[in-house]
Amino acid sequence: MTSRGPGRLERRKARTRAAILDAAARLFQERGYDGTSIQHIAEAADTGVGTVYGYFASKDEMLREVLRTHSEQAVQRYRAAITGGTPAIDRVLMAFDVTAQFIREHRAVLLALVQTESRGRPEGEHPMSWLNQQFTVLIAQGIERGELRPVPVDATARLLVSTCSMAMLGIGAWAGREDDPDLPGELCQVIRAMLTGG
Repeated sequence: MTSRGPGRLERRKARTRAAILDAAARLFQERGYDGTSIQHIAEAADTGVGTVYGYFASKDEMLREVLRTHSEQAVQRYRAAITGGTPAIDRVLMAFDVTAQFIREHRAVLLALVQTESRGRPEGEHPMSWLNQQFTVLIAQGIERGELRPVPVDATARLLVSTCSMAMLGIGAWAGREDDPDLPGELCQVIRAMLTGG
């Protein structure tokens, strides 16, 4: 007995869902989150408002799904760039660079997410908490192998994530530098010096 792939209906549903997410991602970037309505998304996806609600309960849910999909792509780029022999500092710097690129590419969507979801949420549910966890693991492993200086792991991970986020979003002291092409490289120099002493 051979296993069959998805049937015609499942493929059509997958295409419709993908079209809705593509439209939402594009409109969130172009018009901003607040400037995009479900009607706009339905029109851009060439479907009806009722169909959109058949796939997603709210605009917030679409926003989270758009970011989840794009963050998975960023993680895949990171994994493709490293090997088992990649030194710890290079792993941290590559993760930082991929994160910076991801934030720059999805700035409007991330700002919307921070504004709509981070207020009053438990810490583990913060939009960037998964990045804290990943940097914590990378730093801890590098310290264990003697490749990185013994720094406070959790505080260092949070410092890297918050610095990257604020710099690439142009928040606070970073306002005006968010599109500076030299900024990620400069930050990587600081991270290398902080974690290796050189």
